[in-house]
Formats: sequence, C-alpha cells, structure tokens
Amino acid sequence: MILLLDIGNSRIKAAMAGAAGIGAVSAVAHAGDPAATLTQLPQEKPERIAVANVTGAAHEQQIEAALRARYGIAPAFARTQGECGGLKLAYAQPQRLGVDRWLMMLALWHETAGAFGVGAAGTALTYDAVDASGQHLGGFIAAGLSTHLQAVLGATRFGTGALGEQYSDGLGQDTEACVRQGAFLACLGALEHAARRHPAPRQVISGGDGPLFQPWLPDWSPRPQLVLEGLLAWAQLSA
Repeated sequence: MILLLDIGNSRIKAAMAGAAGIGAVSAVAHAGDPAATLTQLPQEKPERIAVANVTGAAHEQQIEAALRARYGIAPAFARTQGECGGLKLAYAQPQRLGVDRWLMMLALWHETAGAFGVGAAGTALTYDAVDASGQHLGGFIAAGLSTHLQAVLGATRFGTGALGEQYSDGLGQDTEACVRQGAFLACLGALEHAARRHPAPRQVISGGDGPLFQPWLPDWSPRPQLVLEGLLAWAQLSA
C-alpha cells in the first residue's frame, strides 16, 4: 500500500492506495504547520509514502522527519519534471511550475493520452491546457474565489454584511451580492475563456471550490482528488 499525501496551502489530504486504486480520502486543516498535523494521520504503516507539497522547502525537512518518526519510512516527494510519461511541459524552467498543477496534468494524461484542459479552484485559480501529443500549451494562475473576495473587501471602504455563498451566473442586487458575484464571475469567466481559447474534448475541474463552479460548467467533469490521482500515477511511473 502507498500512503498518498497532498499537502496544500491550507489542508492535508491523505489516502491509502493499492491495487484497487485510491481508498477513502481524509482532509484536515494544517494552520500553517503541516508537519505537526501529520500526527493525525492513521497509524497503519504503508509500504511507501508519496508526497505532493506546495508549502515550500522550509516545511519539507519537518514533514520528512515527522513521517519518518511516525512510520519509519522515508517519504518520496514528487518534483515537477519537464517530461514524464509522454507529458511535456511548456515551462523553460519546469521546477517553477507548482507540483500540484503538474500532478493534475499527469493524472489526466496517464489515464488517457489525449487533449484536455484542467482547472483548479482553491486559494488560487489555475488552468492548464495539454494537446493531443502531450505537449503542455501553458496555463494561468489567478486569485481564487475567497482571495478575490478578500482583495475587494480589503481594498475598498464600503460596508458589507455577511456575503453568504449563494452564487449564480447572474448579477447582485445589493452590495453583498455584488461583491460575491463579482468574485464568482471573474473566476468563472476566466475558466470559460481559457476553455474557449484552447478547446479540448476533456475539460476537468478540481480544487476545494470546484463544486461551486461545476453547475455552470456542465461540460466539465468534476475530479476533486486529481492531485492524489496524479501522485499515484507518478509513484507508479517512478517504481
């Protein structure tokens, strides 16, 4: 069994994977200290540990030490590669592309070699396009939904009450709804434009806020655990 760990900006997702694929996924907030949060993982000892970490090198040594102490195994940290399994990145410096974006692309390419677009809606909003040959065409990184809201409220002086989460593709009729809809439509429009600019038979949405956008992206497939899927693909390719 392989223990898969997706250590994001605010949460850790964990799952065991075996011959039957990825098992039940658990998620816990790490409040900026992922190494300390790893003590909440199940104690069942895996055969291997694969980690996707976007919290930076400053946390990596602590994460490795915590996993060694808990399981007696050295974890393998996924690194973005310029070419892997036929997937080729557009970046001249591949290491500058976030490992979470790379793993999402790797998951989809490893599953079916064909053109696709993949968006991820979380703290940041990202999108990447890959053509039928496995060539990454590029992508974008923008503020995610909550980051948009915080930016507007932090840079303006008008008063608002609770914003709520009643998102739609329409316009707001009070200040709270206008702020909420402005952030939502900015993110939705960016995804829609990217998909029009780079049409592909598969468009996929992932990330914690993915379910908020998916009703207005009816042709997009929801894949909430895509980073973990990519991590498993990378672990299999690296075995």
